[in-house]
Amino acid sequence: MPRRRGRRRRPHGRVESEAALPAAELRAEPGQVSAALKLLIDGGELVKVSDLYFARAAVDELRGRLVAFLEKEGQLSPTQWKELVGQSRKFTIPLAEYFDAQKVTLRGGDLRKLRR
Repeated sequence: MPRRRGRRRRPHGRVESEAALPAAELRAEPGQVSAALKLLIDGGELVKVSDLYFARAAVDELRGRLVAFLEKEGQLSPTQWKELVGQSRKFTIPLAEYFDAQKVTLRGGDLRKLRR
């Protein structure tokens, strides 16, 4: 499977890597795009989640909403997560797994709870 490169801003601060936005469209070599993405990640501007790129500010804002929701409700179902994120499964699943790996949430079956 070819690696996807490039970035395109989306609603909610999402920056997505897509094959539809090739380096040629950016008038750059693929290596230059990779280097730029690495600089943005190293500089804290982007977060790589699976094969997707998100604006750090958007991930931080989502983390805040996630923690607030879990503090109030105690647990989160996949449907509630999708509504909270406001995106499709293409984005919600990697983001949920990211927050599990960051030790924000703990998955138990289909539900997630706040990890303390």
